[in-house]
Amino acid sequence: MSEVARAVKQAHEMFLAYKKIHLEKGKEDECKSMITAMKIQFMKFPTFLNPDVQTPTRTQEVMIVREAMEHAVLLAVATKNMNDFEKHFEILRVYYTDFPDEPKSERRLLILGLHLLRLLAVNKTRAYHMELERIAVTDQDNMYIKDVVQLERYNMEGSYHKMLQARSKVPSSHYVPLMEMLLETVRREVFRCAMGAYESLSVDGARRLLMFENNDDLLEFVAEESKKLGNSSAWLHQGDKFLFSETEHHDQTTLPFIDVMKDQLYYSHELQRIA
Repeated sequence: MSEVARAVKQAHEMFLAYKKIHLEKGKEDECKSMITAMKIQFMKFPTFLNPDVQTPTRTQEVMIVREAMEHAVLLAVATKNMNDFEKHFEILRVYYTDFPDEPKSERRLLILGLHLLRLLAVNKTRAYHMELERIAVTDQDNMYIKDVVQLERYNMEGSYHKMLQARSKVPSSHYVPLMEMLLETVRREVFRCAMGAYESLSVDGARRLLMFENNDDLLEFVAEESKKLGNSSAWLHQGDKFLFSETEHHDQTTLPFIDVMKDQLYYSHELQRIA
């Protein structure tokens, strides 16, 4: 057996051991250590991140690395570790695009959809659109991609209730952690934008706008976000409404859809007033 073939066999055994505890509760740190060990083992492969190399075990090398990194991405999603997600995805990107002669992965569109959703969840809207353009039009009809595109439209429209409903209709359970992160991102942006949109907002209106099911969760969120701003009265709770200071000014240039959000907040406020 050649040295490369031996390395492939050892990597395969390591991956089989990893899969036995993949996503098992309480085993996250052990999983991360095993992924690190596998990546070190992969460096013995002539084809590792080097698609131009031809070896007798090329297909085996590619398949093991690709599947292991896909599992690593799913672990990063489950633990909401976006740094690990990005590192593992960048390795996968090479295997998805630079090895066209190898069979396509069944998880490819799932992983690409998660990548798009991650970009939305961390508010990298520009990067999201760039990555979407890299995906073939035929692939964009796939549920893993199409559902994320629809979420981004809801976000741009300010249709937050539709985003909340979409949480229970995700195409895969792997989407749930990133959906939670996306909703938190939207909540924080709405929270900051509301202070510049109008002078007061009813508690009921704020609960609906920030997508909470009860007032206790709303008040806890408002207190935490106000603390982050260094202003405990940023959203001043008085009776059945919140008051906003006219002197509050916030840098909103980082919000790519701030004007749309302001309009949505205004319309929401007017509907509450009329009702």
